[in-house]
Amino acid sequence: MFEDPKFWLTVSFILFVILMIKPFKSMMIGGLDQKIEEIKSNINSSLKSFSEAEVKLKEAEKQTEDLDNKIQELLNSAKSQAETISKNIVDKTSQTISSKEKNSLERIKQIEISAIQSIKKQASIELNNMITNYLANLSDSDRNKVLEKSVSDFKSIN
Repeated sequence: MFEDPKFWLTVSFILFVILMIKPFKSMMIGGLDQKIEEIKSNINSSLKSFSEAEVKLKEAEKQTEDLDNKIQELLNSAKSQAETISKNIVDKTSQTISSKEKNSLERIKQIEISAIQSIKKQASIELNNMITNYLANLSDSDRNKVLEKSVSDFKSIN
């Protein structure tokens, strides 16, 4: 049996396996422990990145909300200013129209007065011409009677 090469091959194989188990085991466990630590490190790094991303997301949401509020304030302010400006324009336009209407009415009154005066003047001139023509066509005695009667009528009125 000790001379049999198969026996020594089996013994050497068993010894080889026994001697290799410990280094192989420590190499496997060391490699696994290192891999576990690497995975733990990656998980911790991922969790940290996730936390940072959540914080940044909350900050971005807050900034977006602040910007939305600011935009709404600006829109409300612009709307208020537009309403004020529009009201001022309407008021000024109304005042301008009222002023122009008043001026137009005054000009119409002045034109009416001027027209009435012009008509009275023209009527007076025509009446004087008619009286002058009438008196010119009368004889001297009839003219004197008419003038005396007109003067006495004038004195009785006053």
